[in-house]
Amino acid sequence: MQTIASQTSSNNYRADVDGLRAIAVLSVILFHLNPAWASGGFVGVDLFFVISGYLITGQIRKDLSDGQFTVKNFYLRRIRRIVPPLVVMLITASCIALLILKPEDFRSFAYSLIVQPFSLQNLVFLAEGDYFRGADTKVLLHTWSLAVEEQFYLFWPLLLVLLKRLPFRPLCGALGIFIIASFYLCAVLTLSSPKTAFFLIFTRAWELGFGGLAAIWHENQQSANTNQQSTASSWTYETLGWFGIAGLGYAIFAIDSGIPFPGKTALIPVFAAFLLVLSGGSAQTTVRKILSLPILVKIGLISYPLYLWHWPLLVFMYHLHVKPTDASHFVLFWMATFVLASASYRWLEMPIRRKVWLTSPRSLLIGVAVSFAALWSFGLHVIVTDGAAYRFSEKERAFLVARIKSYTKRCDISARFLDPTSPICRHREHSADNRKILLWGNSHASMLIPMLKQLAEQNKASLYVNVRNCRPLVEPNACNAEVHAAILKKIKEKAINSVIFASSWGGLDSLTLEQQFTQTIRTLAQQNLTIWLVVDIPVGTELDPTTAIAKNPDDPRVGSVPMEIYNNGSRLKELEIFKRLQTQFGNIHIIDTSSVFCDQVNCFGGKGNDVWYRDLGHLNNAGVQAVSSFFLPVFEP
Repeated sequence: MQTIASQTSSNNYRADVDGLRAIAVLSVILFHLNPAWASGGFVGVDLFFVISGYLITGQIRKDLSDGQFTVKNFYLRRIRRIVPPLVVMLITASCIALLILKPEDFRSFAYSLIVQPFSLQNLVFLAEGDYFRGADTKVLLHTWSLAVEEQFYLFWPLLLVLLKRLPFRPLCGALGIFIIASFYLCAVLTLSSPKTAFFLIFTRAWELGFGGLAAIWHENQQSANTNQQSTASSWTYETLGWFGIAGLGYAIFAIDSGIPFPGKTALIPVFAAFLLVLSGGSAQTTVRKILSLPILVKIGLISYPLYLWHWPLLVFMYHLHVKPTDASHFVLFWMATFVLASASYRWLEMPIRRKVWLTSPRSLLIGVAVSFAALWSFGLHVIVTDGAAYRFSEKERAFLVARIKSYTKRCDISARFLDPTSPICRHREHSADNRKILLWGNSHASMLIPMLKQLAEQNKASLYVNVRNCRPLVEPNACNAEVHAAILKKIKEKAINSVIFASSWGGLDSLTLEQQFTQTIRTLAQQNLTIWLVVDIPVGTELDPTTAIAKNPDDPRVGSVPMEIYNNGSRLKELEIFKRLQTQFGNIHIIDTSSVFCDQVNCFGGKGNDVWYRDLGHLNNAGVQAVSSFFLPVFEP
């Protein structure tokens, strides 16, 4: 997210752009406070991308025209504007996190902290999860957009330098090809992996490119006006401005996080911002006057620190179980956000930009390097100490780190980057052996991956997993018929010869489950695959290590659920269905690990000093290792 307009100190300063920036940041904050207030408020980041592309492109083009552009000065200017407020926020957030975050969340925070100097935090959040789910635990999640911008500005200035001699139309054509290619990738990837499309620079570059195109268009219009060749009327720009406002309003209040995003939907806020920037730069329209209202301009001027500070405040309030939407907390949140943002702008950002502090490039770079080195060292320390678990007693530690010592990912970054549209990803491939095993299921399959990967390595077998968190059934949205068919097709293409089905099966009656599952099994049985059906583990709040901590913080003990509840709740129903499938089709095996967890009376969340669960329904790595012997037959020749 770009800071203050590049033209603030020049005659080309546009107050309406700061007004648009104010709307962008306020929509983001409102969405983060309560999505019901602005269901599409997250598109404020898309507005920032367009604004940033417009301002930076305009500045680069001006410098190129004046013969003053150098790559060195460009990046020094970026560092001077972006980094100091970011560093202060990171240091403050680190201190507060040390005091209030539990080990799991603190360790996640540390991972996103150590990549900040390299602007790679978007990749960390891509690996960790979805922007719209579980976001309120991640203190630095909002910095993903900063990473995207900095990655964009690694190549954009060089592209503008290469194209600087092109006339207006060929230049627009060249940038148009770039924008279309990026948007096409975005649209395609949003259908197959919305999370990947959301966080990657390649699928977001078109938004910043749109802003750049607006800058070049505006530059051409200024030149045409100077030469008295402009053909566009004030009425035209007035109309464009109101179309932009309408699109912006629709995007902020009608789009919601349930719609696949960015994809085609992102065209609405991006094009709206494009129209507003374009129309306001070429005429004194009514919309430009509205966006130039003093209150909006003042908010726009501090929009960068507002964006930096609002999210950590909300996340820390969440961890302290403070609701920011309660009247008194709501007022306190806004006061704190504006005070911190105003102080950052007045006493940090502006003095450094005006070279009152850190006057020379040397002092600036040394200050930034020392700050990031300290933050990096702190983050590394938190990671290697399991989220600074030493802050808690030895008895608490086993329960608090149970979630850390767990596996939740489905595919690593390299697998998704190299083959982003594939419905399955490779965890291990061994070319010398034809044993190819696919693990298919939801999060109850994901937790098995480290153990299965280890067995695959020991037995020189290949291991794959379905990319989406999907049961082997046809279900709405992410696990629809198209996704289901794509996995089945890939199984055949990859010549996979064993499939492990591991899932939770809640929410379906026995008849529906059996009918749908039978269809999948029948398709695979026709290919002579070996099929392994895993009976789901016991689940229950009492098995959750956080429940044990809450009950007795000083002396937590693993909980248990009655064996009768486990049998009647899921185990016997699954065994009955699996056995019928085993009778109906050949080469089906059942894996029932209940003897590890349960005696005749109860099922336990651990044994002795070992904690086996990470939450109420998933095993951690220790729990998965406890059942590894049941999966050895899968890897036998």
